[in-house]
Amino acid sequence: MAMDASFSFPSDHVDDDDNDDDDHHHHHLELSSRQKTFTVFVHWLRSRRRLKILGRERRARACQRIAAGSAHSLVLTTKTLQSNASSDGTMLAAFGYDGFGQLGLARRGSLVAVAAGAHHSLALTSDGTLQACGDNGHGQATPPESEQAYTAIAAGAFHSLALQEDGNVACWGSNLYGKAPPEGIRGEFVSVAAAYNHSMALYVNGDVVCWGRNDFGQAPPEGVSGDFVAIAAGTRHSLALRSDGSIACWGDNADGQAPPEGVVGDFVAIAAGHYHSLAIRRDGNVVCFGANDRRQAPPDGVAGAFVAIAAGSTHSLALGIDGTTVMCWGENDYGQAPAGSI
Repeated sequence: MAMDASFSFPSDHVDDDDNDDDDHHHHHLELSSRQKTFTVFVHWLRSRRRLKILGRERRARACQRIAAGSAHSLVLTTKTLQSNASSDGTMLAAFGYDGFGQLGLARRGSLVAVAAGAHHSLALTSDGTLQACGDNGHGQATPPESEQAYTAIAAGAFHSLALQEDGNVACWGSNLYGKAPPEGIRGEFVSVAAAYNHSMALYVNGDVVCWGRNDFGQAPPEGVSGDFVAIAAGTRHSLALRSDGSIACWGDNADGQAPPEGVVGDFVAIAAGHYHSLAIRRDGNVVCFGANDRRQAPPDGVAGAFVAIAAGSTHSLALGIDGTTVMCWGENDYGQAPAGSI
């Protein structure tokens, strides 16, 4: 949707009347008019910025259809893999380690997004409600009650985040290092990301807000300014996708997972794992960088026509443009990444 608007502020009022009350009255009306017009203008700018970000972010946010935990995987597809259908025909495939019941999402309602923590899982329905299952040792699989509908979700190792429709972030689970304050994070946010001990949110103006552990510079408390459209959080590193398609990186780079100079290219989506990172080029191919000890990040990348990616501890997933094909690579000791396409 495109929209144009013009606003004219009232000119300065000059009154030759010596009546102070009249002067005060006219001045008050003038300020009131200016204030109201300015408020409308600011709201319009914010709305325009939000629409601009959401439009550019559309493909990047498709990654909420696919998620990778420590040793389990979740995929929303349009065909049955190992799953049951939700009410709108979307299929949830859940595979890999199930020692905590993390593969047991109820699949009630129309699912629109999934998130995988270390050993717990979250799902978002089209009506803005949440489902959760798996390890709940820190309360990470018990979403708080809310009068607000949710629009996005993220799962860290032992904590969870959800974006409310008013732009604020709800947090629950372990709050070690301040990664999930129970009072939440207030702001005008459009997406969230969670990792082992830190969290991030993308502000409507394109800046990134960070909180939690910062021992490797992965969550600078002052945040990161930029024209970003998507974010991803790894164990000790962070990524942010710029509107021009390049990637900003910060935090631990011991395995090359977060080069401080960033990654130049025309990318549309990003994902961060334990010590590796993934990105989808506009042509659909996946670029990998970082640790490859379990073949989770082959330096030559993975060719294909992909629209969504996810990075787990030591495995990776990509969803094909057809919405049904899933490519897996990396460690598969629990069946979390069957070789090839499924």
